[in-house]
Amino acid sequence: MEEEILEEESTQLKKSKKNIILITVVAIVGIVAGTVGTFIGNTISNKVHGKEEPPAVEQKFSESEVTVPLEEFLINLAEGKDEEMSYIRIELSLLTTSEKNAEVINTSKDLIRDSVVNKLRQKNSESILAEKNGVNKLKNELKDQINKDYGSALVREVFITNLVIQ
Repeated sequence: MEEEILEEESTQLKKSKKNIILITVVAIVGIVAGTVGTFIGNTISNKVHGKEEPPAVEQKFSESEVTVPLEEFLINLAEGKDEEMSYIRIELSLLTTSEKNAEVINTSKDLIRDSVVNKLRQKNSESILAEKNGVNKLKNELKDQINKDYGSALVREVFITNLVIQ
């Protein structure tokens, strides 16, 4: 009787060892198959979709040009059609052609701020927001006004970095 129990336990022990080995082998084969499949899939995908480096983006501005940020403006706008008062909070950066011109902008900030304030006081919220290309038109008007008041083409481009009209 004891011999039968020992044989039965021995048989069960052998079966459990076989099951553990079988599970381990199946897991290893699954991991290897998944890795190989992923590698082959990525390789085929790259050939089909032609993974190439994206083309280099052309620089719109030259490396010698410099942007100069200005402090925030908070200005009452002109009355609109509805005769309600509104205001604009705007932050600008000015693009200029050289480091020397950037220094001129920094030393002439009062003149530049005055130009911007005077131009914006003539605008109403409808002319900026409702008109087609109103913001782009405003940027060009600000650039022209600053250059006119300064007396030369100091500013090449005006960037609006923040704009709130209320």
